[in-house]
Amino acid sequence: MRNDITASIVTYNSADEIGIVLGSLKDKLPLDHIYVVDNASSDDTVNIVKRDFPQVQLIENKENAGFGAGHNLAIKEADSKYHIVINPDIEVNGNVIDELAAFMDENPDIVCACPKILNVDGTEQHLPKYDPKFKYLFGGHFENKLKIAKKWRAEFTRSNEELTEVTDVAHCTGCFMFARTDILKKVGGFDERYFLYFEDADLTRMLRKHGRAVYYPYYSVTHKWKRDNNGKNTKIALRSMIKYFLKWGY
Repeated sequence: MRNDITASIVTYNSADEIGIVLGSLKDKLPLDHIYVVDNASSDDTVNIVKRDFPQVQLIENKENAGFGAGHNLAIKEADSKYHIVINPDIEVNGNVIDELAAFMDENPDIVCACPKILNVDGTEQHLPKYDPKFKYLFGGHFENKLKIAKKWRAEFTRSNEELTEVTDVAHCTGCFMFARTDILKKVGGFDERYFLYFEDADLTRMLRKHGRAVYYPYYSVTHKWKRDNNGKNTKIALRSMIKYFLKWGY
C-alpha cells in the first residue's frame, strides 16, 4: 500500500454508495489519505462515514458548492505525489491504483490517466476521450434516434476503436481521474464556475498544458453511472456547456 497517494470523493446524498467505494479503497489506500467532501447531504452519508470509516478525512460543507469546488478543498489540502478524483458510485477493482502509480512513475511526461471504466455487468462503459464539440454532445443526446448522432457519439468515446494499449486522450473522465498532485495544484484544480458537467473535460485540458493525458486499459474500476436527463440536470448541463465553449471555443 503506497503512502504517496491521496484521493477525494465528493458526496451529495450518497448513503447508498459511499460505503461501497470506501470499502473498495480501504485495502488500497491508507484511509487517512482519503478525503470525503460532503456537499450538505440530507441523508445518512455523513453518519456512515463517521461510523464506519472514522480515519477518513471528512469535510462537511454547509451548502452544495458543486463537484469541482468540493474536490478543490481536498486538492488544496493534499500532500502527495498523486491524487485521485473518485465518484461515490465507483467500486475500485484489483490493483488499479498501484498499477497506475507505477506506470506514471515510469512516465513522468504523463500528468493524468484514467483506467478502463466498466458497467456493473462487466461491459465497458464508453466515456468521452476527445474534447467536447457540439456535434459530439448532439450525438450523445440523440444516438438512439439518428444514425449520424450514433456515429458522432462513437467518435467522441472512441468506442469504434480497439483501444487495447495505452492511448493518448484529450479527456479523462472525472469519475476516476488519476493525476499528479503538483500539477493539479499548479492549474488551480477544477474551474469552479462549473457546478456539474464539463469540469473534467476542462480540467484535463488544463492539465494537458503540462503533459500527456492517457487512457490505461489494462486495469479497471466499476461505475454504477446512469444518465440523468431530468429537467434540472439538463439545465445545469446546458449552462456548463455554454461556459465551456465560451472558454475554449467550439
